[in-house]
Amino acid sequence: MKNKLFWMLFLVLAISIASSSCTHKPYHPNKSEREWTIDNEDCQQSVREGIRDEPDTYDNFDEMRLIRQCMKDKGWQWERTDLFNFNKPLAE
Repeated sequence: MKNKLFWMLFLVLAISIASSSCTHKPYHPNKSEREWTIDNEDCQQSVREGIRDEPDTYDNFDEMRLIRQCMKDKGWQWERTDLFNFNKPLAE
């Protein structure tokens, strides 16, 4: 009985955290979402080539940070959005 109660409480907590969470959506004032893919692939390739020169000094977190900085240098920004888009206007 206690085991079921624990898992039910855990599930309620997980759902409440997920529903109150938000996510980040990339946007660029002059580029389309399709161009994000091109820029992201370019940043991944250039960062990984730089890491290959000194692989012992970098880890996965450094790689992600450098890719994100490369994207920021290309003008990409991130805005917070609701996970389930509750604030999305309703269609008329």
